[in-house]
Amino acid sequence: MTKSHETIEFHATSGVFIQSDHLINPDDLERVFNLYLPFIGATSYALYHLLVNELPFANSHLHRQDHNFLIDSLNVSLPNFVKFRRRLEAAGLIKTYHENDAVGEVYGYRLLTPLSAEKFFKEPLLASLLYKFVGEERYLELQKRYDKQGQDVLVGNDISARFLHVFQNQNDMNIPKTPIVYQEAQVQIDPVNFKFDDFADMIHGASRDEVEKHHNFLVAMHLNYGVDEVTLANVVSQSVTLDKHEINERDIQRQLRSISNNMRLSKTATEKILRPNDEQVPEIKNSEARALIELARHTNAQDFLMYVKTTLKNGLVLKNERDLVDYLLAQSALSMAVINILVHYVLIGLQNDSLKAALVTTIADSWTQNHVDSPEKALIQIQQHQQASQTRQEKRFSRSKKMEKTTPKFLKQAEATLESGSLDSVPSDEAAAALAKLKNIKTKN
Repeated sequence: MTKSHETIEFHATSGVFIQSDHLINPDDLERVFNLYLPFIGATSYALYHLLVNELPFANSHLHRQDHNFLIDSLNVSLPNFVKFRRRLEAAGLIKTYHENDAVGEVYGYRLLTPLSAEKFFKEPLLASLLYKFVGEERYLELQKRYDKQGQDVLVGNDISARFLHVFQNQNDMNIPKTPIVYQEAQVQIDPVNFKFDDFADMIHGASRDEVEKHHNFLVAMHLNYGVDEVTLANVVSQSVTLDKHEINERDIQRQLRSISNNMRLSKTATEKILRPNDEQVPEIKNSEARALIELARHTNAQDFLMYVKTTLKNGLVLKNERDLVDYLLAQSALSMAVINILVHYVLIGLQNDSLKAALVTTIADSWTQNHVDSPEKALIQIQQHQQASQTRQEKRFSRSKKMEKTTPKFLKQAEATLESGSLDSVPSDEAAAALAKLKNIKTKN
């Protein structure tokens, strides 16, 4: 067996043993599906579910399976199996053990129960990963799903019966003691390029115990915002409260968001300065276009979408349209004003009933490559595209007019014959000869 940081290679005939310290029930699998699947992937979830399903058949140590069974069941290659298994390990859902016995290599997979929903949303690494992959709307919906159900508050006095009022205390019973081991999933944090000890020594105003208390949160901030130890230590030091010397997580997130936005704006400005042949944007003189630009600049993308769909088109805003706008805001390099112009162009300019993902992403990709970074440039891009389309249509029309059909000679003779009166003018001897000639022609069919 060879090990590396990227993958672990082994033979598919290596043995497999499965164990779980606790019963993994359908509620646990549902939490894995809703909370873990967005970032571990569907195949990793399928692997976890398969291992859980095989637990009742793995009680005997003599029942030795190999990895061929798992690989064939999931229809994946061996390297991909390792990749999906490592995702489960990183998320704290399984632990993998390796040894060599008399038969050969053997791997033990110890299944761990997923975190409860309350602990999951308090775990910064897992919660931030879920938020990154599903977005704010879905994240809040999942929080509500696993939050308190029913009425917010129940009024009145607690009149519930007590235990000894209903049941007798049985002190004379000897209950057998069975050690119950319950191990919940925990994320293993081992960042490669982040030295937490050196980072903790740079923080001023807070004790080492206070820093360790926020260990997972601080590592999550490093991973999400990509800041180094020195930058993060300065931010944490500024967030420490003066009275209790505690670390304020909300203040850290606020500062990091501000740093991230400033870095993005600085990068955009630098690219604009260094961009070759940067042309001056001509002034938009059309009053309606100027009004559209002002509206696009000062309106939130979701509000702009709602204005176009409900006011201009008398329609409804669809969920996939909201998701598509959120995707453009998060993933594309286009500004909010440019995205608003894009939405207006697709729905009003091209007269589509709804936003189609393929069309919108194609236009967004084209505008990104052409460095469309303002609504004025977006309108110019639309005008240039329309002019090019019109020119192509005119060329096709002129070409079709020039391509006149040449009338064959025999058709001209037929037309002349028809114009002269009737077919009776054709000599009967010539017609009979022509028919005889046609009968003598032999064809393959």
